[in-house]
Amino acid sequence: MPASKTQQATSASDTSIGFDYQFYQFFLLLLDLRHGEEIGLEEKDDVHVDLADGTQLLIQTKHTVQINATGQAINLTERDKDLWKTLSNWTKVISDQSDAKAFLKLTTFQLSTNKQAVTNPFVLNIIRLQNGDIKIKDFKDYLKELAKNTEDATIKDYIDRFRGMASELLTLFAKKIAFQLNHDDLISAIKMRLLEKIHIKERVDDVYRNLHSELRDTNYLNVKADIKNVISFERFNQKFGKCFQVAISTKLPIRDLPYILPDHPEQQLFIRQFLDIGDMSATEKDVIIAYTTQMLQLLNNLKEWESNGDFLESDRKKFNKETSLIQQTAFKATFRRIKAKIEGGQNLDDLDDEIKTSAVSLLDEMRRQILQFDETQLSLELSHGHFYLLTEESEIGWHMDWKNRY
Repeated sequence: MPASKTQQATSASDTSIGFDYQFYQFFLLLLDLRHGEEIGLEEKDDVHVDLADGTQLLIQTKHTVQINATGQAINLTERDKDLWKTLSNWTKVISDQSDAKAFLKLTTFQLSTNKQAVTNPFVLNIIRLQNGDIKIKDFKDYLKELAKNTEDATIKDYIDRFRGMASELLTLFAKKIAFQLNHDDLISAIKMRLLEKIHIKERVDDVYRNLHSELRDTNYLNVKADIKNVISFERFNQKFGKCFQVAISTKLPIRDLPYILPDHPEQQLFIRQFLDIGDMSATEKDVIIAYTTQMLQLLNNLKEWESNGDFLESDRKKFNKETSLIQQTAFKATFRRIKAKIEGGQNLDDLDDEIKTSAVSLLDEMRRQILQFDETQLSLELSHGHFYLLTEESEIGWHMDWKNRY
């Protein structure tokens, strides 16, 4: 059922993405913290950064979902309500200070928005004032005309409040205002910053997911417990340092990867061997598919590791050798007694039932094995899959006479 006009009008999507935009700005700046610095979310401002030299950066974040004819975010206009509401809020903050001059000398005010950096007379006049190209009187005259020609009463009040500051304070304030326009796609920016830190492109997404999850949970729990969302550089390393371990650990990332089943899975060599020893019957299609899935999951993870440079060809050979040795050692012990019977003169065919029963027992024993390579412990599914893959590649077998039979 489509949303009604009332529901559409009261949709929280604009507000929601605004909070998300604020969070991702916090996330991005968090990665730039240095010793002696700390960052806060919705404490002194939407986001704030306290620098080691005693100065601070107050950031207002404004995100729009409105787009222009070219599909880009709308422009930050001269009478933009977000712009003037932000300036009005900062004006109030300054007026609340016991020593406004000292506060302004230590504070930078930044508006971060995804709105476009298109020619804006107000922004241009701020820059001209900062560069000394105009005097404060010229700037105030410009503001007077801007307010005079503004029809929106709320925006007019914002402009008048800003213009009404004492000239000395307004000069100091205007010179500490910065604009971060067309500031969008923060997730890509965060991942780029992570790449600059860990230098392993293939591990960026893993570190990002770890950090994102931990930060979201921490922010939520802090708000719930009425704890300030402020993180110092030292606290960040202490609480979130483990999120980066995936980038430096030799533990391989195990993922649930897509796979395509073969058209005739029952014709696979390892399935034929299992059918031969009586581990299952040809009618158990679900079992055949389950075993095939386990093998393909292991195979696809191996390919993923190799593609990402996490797993060398020499590693693959070492891993295969170790798993094969586990199976071959158990194989030798399983068939030792039957081998002695054959050497004593009994016919191999006469012992076939005993051989198959022993082969199934061997297979069951291997299915209890949890395989490990260096720091990476495989799941039971992938451990099974490696035995099946080595069977498919004719590295190991299960019937005592498998080398002749296949």
